[in-house]
Amino acid sequence: MQSSIDYVDRSYCLTANKDYRLSIQVSLNGFSFCIYNPDKHKHVVLKNFPYSENVADINLWLKEINRIAESMTADIAAIKTSVKCLFISRKNVLIPKNIFSANSIGSYISFFFQLDEFDEIHYQYIPEIEGYCCFALPSPIVSKIISRFGKSDFYSQSYQIIRRTKNYGTGMSIVFCDNFMDISIFKNNKLVLNNFFEIFDIKDIIYFVSSISDKFAVKDIPIYMSGNISNSEIKKLKKFFPSIVQEQNREISLLLGSEVSTKYYNLLSLQECE
Repeated sequence: MQSSIDYVDRSYCLTANKDYRLSIQVSLNGFSFCIYNPDKHKHVVLKNFPYSENVADINLWLKEINRIAESMTADIAAIKTSVKCLFISRKNVLIPKNIFSANSIGSYISFFFQLDEFDEIHYQYIPEIEGYCCFALPSPIVSKIISRFGKSDFYSQSYQIIRRTKNYGTGMSIVFCDNFMDISIFKNNKLVLNNFFEIFDIKDIIYFVSSISDKFAVKDIPIYMSGNISNSEIKKLKKFFPSIVQEQNREISLLLGSEVSTKYYNLLSLQECE
């Protein structure tokens, strides 16, 4: 179970700043949110709420989000800007702009993944690759987020990792999620890979990164890691891949530690995806 986090910066004051930006992250293992102050360019709130029980079905998941949302009321009541919601999902596909059709997004996803009864398809345009990231989310969870937090824009971890990796020009980015890792590789500013791989231990990570590096001839490029990975695991991986860079939010890293900063880096950086 994820540990709870309750960080509030002393400068945080909803009555003084109505332009705060709320970002939330939803997964099967927990619910997190952060509040960003665009005037000071800093995060003033970071909280993580572990679920009190395993979300074995959609009803339990909704119950847990309801419980957590109730406890967030005081933190978000005055925020009027749109919410950005990062949803951890394996069901992602990239579709080039020149063949994309909003009427066909269901078929794009279902060609690669088995869609569940409640799955709802969303998409976001990625200008860096002139393509669309299409992803499936449970519609009851989407409806609950909107009813609780108002107008919300939804993103998958794939959308964000691609936009960030493009900024590196050449590099491999890995986001570690629950039992899988999402990998994006850019070489000379061109996307050469975006995919996810199931992992169960550090041996799986070493195997997949080694195989991908050989296949795409990117052995010596920087490898940017974030998400659910510990400092000790990164230290072990650096013995095999010296070019690893641990992605962190500098301020949160100083305040709460590098492990927390790395774990929630994708949530913390969500507001940078404009």
